[in-house]
Amino acid sequence: MKQNRWSNSMSSRVVLYIISILAVATIIVGCQDSTDKGEFKVAMLLPADITDGGWNTLAHQGLMLIEKELGATVKHVISRTHTDQEEHFRFYADKGFDLIIGHGYEFQGPAKAVAPDFLDTIFITSSGGTIEKNISPMNLRVEQPAYLCGIIAGMMTKENKIGVIGGEDIPSVESTFIAFQEGAKSVNPDVELRTGWVGNWNDAGRGKEIALAQINEGVDFLFPNADAAGLGAYEAAEVAQKDGKTVYTFGANLDKSDISPETVLANAVVTPKVFVQIAKIVKEAKTKPDGKFNPQIYTFNMLTDNAISFNYNPEMKDKIPQEVIDAVEEAKAKILAGELEVPQIDFTAEKQE
Repeated sequence: MKQNRWSNSMSSRVVLYIISILAVATIIVGCQDSTDKGEFKVAMLLPADITDGGWNTLAHQGLMLIEKELGATVKHVISRTHTDQEEHFRFYADKGFDLIIGHGYEFQGPAKAVAPDFLDTIFITSSGGTIEKNISPMNLRVEQPAYLCGIIAGMMTKENKIGVIGGEDIPSVESTFIAFQEGAKSVNPDVELRTGWVGNWNDAGRGKEIALAQINEGVDFLFPNADAAGLGAYEAAEVAQKDGKTVYTFGANLDKSDISPETVLANAVVTPKVFVQIAKIVKEAKTKPDGKFNPQIYTFNMLTDNAISFNYNPEMKDKIPQEVIDAVEEAKAKILAGELEVPQIDFTAEKQE
């Protein structure tokens, strides 16, 4: 297996990380095997496993918070293909679930195909622009913290070459890369961006190969947004450090500081409580006399109750010069004050059929 090429230290950390995630997963498995015990029922369709250390891990954490804070009955399923996604949407809707979350841009088409048959169920997609009577997108916009990560890369790079690595080339991921690049260029117009796409969200070996190729081209800062496939980029950075190169990384969606404590400088993070926020909106609509849900685009970013956040790896913050931290804090203050609009793609206008 490609993962066997990882270093022992990296493998140990990933194993410990996965064990901790699996401990939480035991709770959901128990929940899935139990009888329905709540009046508010929430299902979540995920494109990959909850141990990916990113997009799906954070969604699962959010589902657990929905269960804990709203007393909901929750269930989840891995749903990789459009056929599976339609089947799973239909299965849970037929079981009377109040809310079904399709966690990704690619769930829009399947939701649109199923939703008209189940008007009492609310379908939420994590990203997109599809709005119907009982369909809404919740867009988790990490562009603002990605821009701040770009400022760090732009000011600290020695080679003026920075790299991004994505899973699949979809608008929501591309948008974070645009923000990262523009953050870097705002402080260093000479910086060049290298972009690599794995083609999926699971192949860590391929992620490592792409990262090593970028590092060999002179890239000294990496921003992976590829879920499990991105884990290989962190391992590549560690290999480069052991070879005497100065290479740093950033985390996307979930805090990656524990995954690679010696390479991750900062993170663009989606707070799991964002899922509680959207679930509350649906639950409150269900309790209204008319039971009417307001379909619209629900956007979450750094300005919406800290749903999206930027943080430093505390173990590595001393590697960042004070002038860089000051520049980040200045830009962050402008973002929060509404004075700095971070460049991004308006993918809400696109509908994936």
